[in-house]
Amino acid sequence: MSADPDERAALDALWAVQQVDARLLDARGRLSALDDGSALRAETETARAAAAAAAARLHQALAAVRDQELQLQTTETKQKKAEADLYGGRVTNPKELAALEEELGAFARARDHLEDRILALFDQIESLKREDTGARSSLAALEERLRDRVTAYEAARREITAELETLERERAARAAAVDARLLRKYEGIAAQQAGVGMVAIIGGFCGGCRNDVPPQFVSRVRDGQVVTCERCHRILYLDGRGSSSGNGG
Repeated sequence: MSADPDERAALDALWAVQQVDARLLDARGRLSALDDGSALRAETETARAAAAAAAARLHQALAAVRDQELQLQTTETKQKKAEADLYGGRVTNPKELAALEEELGAFARARDHLEDRILALFDQIESLKREDTGARSSLAALEERLRDRVTAYEAARREITAELETLERERAARAAAVDARLLRKYEGIAAQQAGVGMVAIIGGFCGGCRNDVPPQFVSRVRDGQVVTCERCHRILYLDGRGSSSGNGG
């Protein structure tokens, strides 16, 4: 049986649709695989929270130093007044003198405690400053990486979106040349087969599932008949030379 040119042309037209669909499938896969920076954004938010916590701890330590220094200043003022009362000759009563001496001792102990506390806070502040600087540096680095990632993502997204728009227009034009019933059959198969409804016969094998294609099936396809693979049920195709280097999926 000789090949029917019209039937053969119908398969060629459908194959052209499949080639565009394969490129659409690839472009959509690349679009969905783009890294929009979500993971890096989450990491940046964690670093921002850590930097804020480090800054808060430093602020609290600095506030504590100011408070301790104010208490030390108040204690020293009271101590000087008590020393003036004790050694200025104004107080002569033995009981009052004893009370002043006891008060002076209490002031001295309080001053020593405050000075020790201030020194400890200074050591803590130096450590907190390093922590704060490190946290802010880490945050800044992540923010820069995120900006770069988002910029790259947006550029790639725009490029692939433009590619998809072009391919969709091409697909619509090619699909218009295919018989409506054949196109519906193809699209129904594609919906069940990961977007690939038509595959080439390559060396006697189905280009989709690699199942053997019986010689009589090959002959029918060559004649322009619509034949589907016995295993994956995709429509089979041969180019004009009787074989194809592409598989459509």
